[in-house]
This record gives sequence, C-alpha cells and structure tokens, in this order.
Amino acid sequence: MASLTEIFLRVVKLCIATLFLVFKSAQTAFFRLVGRPIPSNFVVLMYHSIKRAERERFARQMDQLVKLADPVHADFTEGKTGWDRNYVAVTFDDGYQSVLENAIPILLEKRIPATIFVPTKYLGGRPTWITDQKHRNASEKLLSINDLKSLRKNGVFIGSHSVTHRPLTELSQDEAFAELIESREVLERILGEKVGLFALPYGSSSPDVLRLSRKAGYERVFLSDPLYSSGNIEGHVRGRIDVSPGDWSLEFRLKIRDAYQWLPLAIAAKSRVIDLLRKFPFVMARTQE
Repeated sequence: MASLTEIFLRVVKLCIATLFLVFKSAQTAFFRLVGRPIPSNFVVLMYHSIKRAERERFARQMDQLVKLADPVHADFTEGKTGWDRNYVAVTFDDGYQSVLENAIPILLEKRIPATIFVPTKYLGGRPTWITDQKHRNASEKLLSINDLKSLRKNGVFIGSHSVTHRPLTELSQDEAFAELIESREVLERILGEKVGLFALPYGSSSPDVLRLSRKAGYERVFLSDPLYSSGNIEGHVRGRIDVSPGDWSLEFRLKIRDAYQWLPLAIAAKSRVIDLLRKFPFVMARTQE
C-alpha cells in the first residue's frame, strides 16, 4: 500500500503534468493559428507485470488509450502519416507470464500492438535478480521459448532486455557488449528474424552503453524515464514513462498525452541542487536532520 509521502508526490507530479499539458495545448493552438507545423508526439508506456486482479483496470486503460491516441509498435517511425498526432506504444519489461495471461488477450482483442522485452537467461524461469521477496514480482514466472514463438505469431514484438538483467553501466565495456550481442543472437535463433529493439535494465545508460548498442546492431534503445523532447520519432534512443494498472485515471490520461515530458528536467534540476549542497557540507547536514 502506498505511503502518504508517495501519494503526495504523485499528486504533486499530477498537478505539474496538468499545468504542463495546459501550456502545451495553448502552444499547439497558437502554432496552428499561425500555420506553423506541429510535430507529433510518440509516447512509449513501460509496464511490468499485470496481475489477474488488475485485468479490468488494465482493460479500461487500453480503452482510454484507443480513444486518445494512435496505438503503434515500439519500432514506429512516422513516415508519411503527417504531423500533429499522438502515437503511443505499449511495452512490457522482463517478460512475465502474467502479461501473457492477463494483458495480451486484451491487447489482441482491441488490436493494440505490444512489445515485450525479455532477459534471455531467465526464459521459463524465475526473476532471481529480485532479491526482496516482498516485491510484487518476486514470485512471477518468465515466458518460455514456446511462449515467445506463440506471441510473435500473434503479432507481438519481442525485444532484448539483456542476458542477466544487470545494469550495463556497472559492467565493463566487454561485458556490456557481450550482454547486448548474446541476448540478441539468442532471440534471433528462437524467433527466426532480426531483433532490433533493446530495453536497458533499470534504464541504466551512458554514452558508452548507447554506442555499444548501436555497434551490437540495435535499431532502437529504450530508457526507463521520459526524454524531454519526444518529437524526434525516428531517434535511436527513446524515453519511456512508467505506468501500471494502479495509475489513477487522470494520471494515466496525462501520461499518454505526454504531459510527464518535464520529468527529466526535474530530475536534472534535483541533481544540480544536490551537487551544489555537497559543496556546503554544513547546509547538506542540516537538510538531512
């Protein structure tokens, strides 16, 4: 159950997102008035597990998505479809069995594309990288090889989530590159097709990791946080917004409208403030009392 602090922070983020969307809508209206082109949005949602008790809430979220956006695959490029659209891709990290059981039937019914990112070492096994047994996904089982083949036949995209689900920035460059290459090659043998999508475990990224991902043959790499600008739909690196069936209706609506695009700026500002406070140990000590 969420603490009061967590609820308060969600409310604050929701209020900022609402103001951001109002500003963005006014800006769009002005651009339209003066005949200026309006770039499309491309929002990528990041789910993990979908429990049986969450099916109905997940289905309502997908109904909302279809009404407010154009659902697309995670490898989407706009091409000649025109600007001023709101594209949304649905992705799932880790490849939990509960996604196959509780989310995929809803997505197939509503014809919403989906992409699942899997760590290849754990296919058909348990997420042993989760050490806290109270974690909501500690008892989950991961998709099997046959599950992946079946999903792909039904139009679901499969992407890599590394081999061992370790943060790539904490590995040597040789180790990180091996994770990128091996996971892709394993999935390509299973699926019999090229695998060009990669989701960074924990969103752990650096210029070196992104360079290695290109070298390893990935066409698009996904973070775990939004990027401030979502207008470059054909970019190699895509931000994502964390979502769950437990999101409030307005919260989810704002997320698919790209109203949380400001989050990276807030994270960067917080880091700068902390770095500044560290230069003044007395102030830093007082803030932690």
